Amino acid sequence: MSALTPCKTKECEMIDCEIIENLEVIDNIIFTNSLFIAKVFEKNHRDVLKNIKNLCDDEFKTLNFKESFYLNSQNKKQPCYNLTRDGFSLLVMGFTGEKAYKFKIEFIKAFNEMEKRLKILEQENIKKLALHQSLGYKSQLAQQKEKYQNKIKALQYDLDRVKNTQGLKRKLSNKELRELKKILAKDYDIICFDKTDCLLFAEKASEEHDIENRHSIYKGIKNKFERKLIYWQNYEKMEKSFKAIFG
Repeated sequence: MSALTPCKTKECEMIDCEIIENLEVIDNIIFTNSLFIAKVFEKNHRDVLKNIKNLCDDEFKTLNFKESFYLNSQNKKQPCYNLTRDGFSLLVMGFTGEKAYKFKIEFIKAFNEMEKRLKILEQENIKKLALHQSLGYKSQLAQQKEKYQNKIKALQYDLDRVKNTQGLKRKLSNKELRELKKILAKDYDIICFDKTDCLLFAEKASEEHDIENRHSIYKGIKNKFERKLIYWQNYEKMEKSFKAIFG
């Protein structure tokens, strides 16, 4: 087998599985460790540690070589390093020989496989997050709908209760009218204003547009208000008409 021929032996297939099992994902970054590298490449771990320590103490080393430890047979802590893919590539660059070449290939394949699995997992998490957000948004809409339905029911209850009293058979004083407006705004998000208020609002709204459109905007707001006012002034009669037409 030439040095450039990919490894197809059972030994390499087993090493590939072993390498994958010994890769570790920390904060979404794939690591191997110096102890496992020494084992696979048949190196003394002390020599591997020495090679790492002899590297320049720069940003690359800080990012790609993380100090760690393992427990030996006497259950004592011993130093080792966790290496990223780039850290591994730099470290084993000087390892020579056909066997070393095969193991480099297997490590690269293992890193590629783990990166593929991470991407699949990330896509699945994004889909789950989107689903949860969608369900949460639907739940929020349902809660808002229920909230407003309850407000409408409460308002209807209050109106029915007032209808059964003499409260609406007399004209409200200005003070009572102000109190009613405050209650409707605070409890039901309803703003009450009379015809004069509406005309002032229409005038202000039309001022924000060019001269040609001001009159039509003012007239449109005024007409909508007057139609709505007529509807409520003749509520019972209008409702009967709608029921007669639409059933």
